[in-house]
Amino acid sequence: MALNVKLTKTPFKYLKNLDATTKQRVIDKLNEIATTPSDSRLSKPLEGTVKRCTRVGKYRVLFTIEGDNLIVSDIDSRGQVYRNI
Repeated sequence: MALNVKLTKTPFKYLKNLDATTKQRVIDKLNEIATTPSDSRLSKPLEGTVKRCTRVGKYRVLFTIEGDNLIVSDIDSRGQVYRNI
């Protein structure tokens, strides 16, 4: 069963401003996670929080899985994304 991918306002704006190639890579990765959320090779849990993280090149995507929704809370470069947790 595939999850529904939902982006909050901040990651939606960040994704919209990425170049076309990177944007497509992020979308493909989110769709892959949504189809197989239990695959531990696609993401890792963050310590001290319920969020999970996945890597797409130099970018990191933070998300949570709530019911049958994959909710993306942040997309940013590796050096910046963990400061907002």
